Amino acid sequence: MSEIIKETDIFETLQLGSEGVMVHVVQKSLNQIGFNLDENSIFDESMEQAVKAFQSQWGLRSDGVITMETMMALDKAYLEHQKK
Repeated sequence: MSEIIKETDIFETLQLGSEGVMVHVVQKSLNQIGFNLDENSIFDESMEQAVKAFQSQWGLRSDGVITMETMMALDKAYLEHQKK
């Protein structure tokens, strides 16, 4: 199970307009691997662009939507970053 998902024990697809704790968790995780997002729990346009950039870097479909596949890649990136 993903370290990120463990923080809330839930998962739902996140996209532009989503709000809540999972959005905040993703914002925090993206920031910890080098992005610079407001941690405001709102999936806004700047977060969508960051997600697209992350997806592109990891060879995922760059659509700005956080599916389980993107979440698992983010978890892997976060864990790799923590080892540095």
